[in-house]
Amino acid sequence: MSHPARNSTGAVSTAVRSGARVPAQRAAPGALRLQVFWPLPGIAVLKVAGDIDVATAAPLDRALDELTAHRPRVVVVDLGGVDFLGSAGLAALAQASEHADIRVVAPTRQTARPLAITGLDQRLPVYTTRDEALTGC
Repeated sequence: MSHPARNSTGAVSTAVRSGARVPAQRAAPGALRLQVFWPLPGIAVLKVAGDIDVATAAPLDRALDELTAHRPRVVVVDLGGVDFLGSAGLAALAQASEHADIRVVAPTRQTARPLAITGLDQRLPVYTTRDEALTGC
């Protein structure tokens, strides 16, 4: 079964079957890069890198919308490559959590602090590693 997702340029990429990976497009420094893969049936991982701000949040919104439309059991959003997490990114995560079980990997101060300051870490489970987020899936 195919699972479409938009990459950082807005083009549709497709991950097929469990364990398939979609290579991220090369992007300018600071630009948002997205990679989707399905390590297990019903479990999607969205790996995010770059800055998430008002200028770059639209591709993240689209990717989360498309992933949640497939009704996965769990969506792990890995923010390990994110250098800046602004309010637009926080809003995208909050909105996606209304449609799916979202787990957030926030291993750095740049990602964990905005989640804590806004209280979003009380609404979404936050982990320091992707393996922790995938435990029990």
